[in-house]
Amino acid sequence: MTSQAARTPLRPLRPAYEQSSVPLDKVLHSANAGFLVHRSGLITYEHRAEGLQFASELVELINPGDVGHVSVFLYEELFGVHNRLHWILHLKQPNDYARLLDKVDHDKKWREITDLDRLPTKGGGGWERIFVEGSIQETVICPQHGIGHGDHGHGDTFQPAARFQTKLPAEQLLHSANSALTVHRVVQARYAVRDEARVFLYEWANAVNEALPGRATAFLFEEMWGRQDRLHTMIHLSSMDAYLQLSELVERDPAMRELLSRQWIPGFKGGGTWERLFVDGSMTETLLAPRHRD
Repeated sequence: MTSQAARTPLRPLRPAYEQSSVPLDKVLHSANAGFLVHRSGLITYEHRAEGLQFASELVELINPGDVGHVSVFLYEELFGVHNRLHWILHLKQPNDYARLLDKVDHDKKWREITDLDRLPTKGGGGWERIFVEGSIQETVICPQHGIGHGDHGHGDTFQPAARFQTKLPAEQLLHSANSALTVHRVVQARYAVRDEARVFLYEWANAVNEALPGRATAFLFEEMWGRQDRLHTMIHLSSMDAYLQLSELVERDPAMRELLSRQWIPGFKGGGTWERLFVDGSMTETLLAPRHRD
């Protein structure tokens, strides 16, 4: 390692809402949205700088134009696949997606961004040359409802917003707009214990929220129009140290130990702890960091 590399400080982790000119109290995020679209795409190694530029320009265009209906933030995958970007679109209702489609068809600035020759010194080409073929995909997730809170009086969102999953005050909640890091955990529930799996994850998230207020906030989401009973947990962190504190909860927190040792499966279904609620090998985690312009 060179002395220069040793002296180079780590870039501070900035929250995603700073990607936009819209104030934090006006944006939609994982705690107050009713419908989320998670899009990911892989940039070619050769075109990393151009891909980041393109992705950032789309975020900057969308957010000011659809305040209160659509907010999108850009994240980069850490400790996973190099150059894979993630956009999380936060909407109140599914039909708010039509606002984006309208931009695609009619917005002049959108056309300028998507039609621009971004590779003038590399043979020419638009955004479609920047991303690996077939790598762009979307997953729709919605806040899990019907567990621990009522379904009424939740405002004008498609599903009750995730903030209703916890009793913590708003100032102690982290979410996709104000957190430094997000762990996106995905797992497949077994069909026979699908209800018990949801209850376990809901209780696990609440145990995290109660143990680490202001440092880690976990929300439970369910995949829609995709794979049935695939469940998503968004764990928002204030720092990398918070991830270490989360990992240590099993050893130091009695409530978490009790939760993990509890019999979640009733006797008439064979009994069992949380390990029998999910399909083996289906649990994955992706660490996401908000991506800002350099």
